Amino acid sequence: MAVDLSGRTCLVTGASSGIGLETARGLARLGARVLLVGRSAKRLDAARADIARTGNTVEPETYVADLASQRAVRGLAADVAARHDRLHVLVNNAGVIARTRTITEDGLELQLAVNHLAPFLLTHLLLGRLRAAEGARIVNVASAVETLGRINFADLGSESRYDANAAYCQSKLANVMFTYE
Repeated sequence: MAVDLSGRTCLVTGASSGIGLETARGLARLGARVLLVGRSAKRLDAARADIARTGNTVEPETYVADLASQRAVRGLAADVAARHDRLHVLVNNAGVIARTRTITEDGLELQLAVNHLAPFLLTHLLLGRLRAAEGARIVNVASAVETLGRINFADLGSESRYDANAAYCQSKLANVMFTYE
């Protein structure tokens, strides 16, 4: 049975490379209007050109946003909401692995900010658009490492002792817990 996503709008974060780009390509091949989100306008332009070659008649849209910034996440949601009254699929794919502890402009540990808090915030900000689309779906990309994760509520930002792998696993476990909730 062939799936036809014509008339459907799908937003993919981290869409300029890797899993996000492949996901966006696949959605476009199925006829969806694809909204590409990434940090680099240049890489997004290349992704848009690549996806345009799928034969989909709907031009992909690009949105530049650094998901490490809650201000940027809020701006992204506002831009999408201003242009689209419905969102059929939200794919929270963007992620980062930080080998050294990095703090965002919001004072948050980078992996927690990008891998979990950004998708959490973006999803909540776009819920109205998702609810307006019959049969809408939210896809939170995680990995098997969540099974190794533990939420350290006493030190969510890994201030006392930073372990890149533990911080990454914690962020992915938070994704899975958010998805279940």
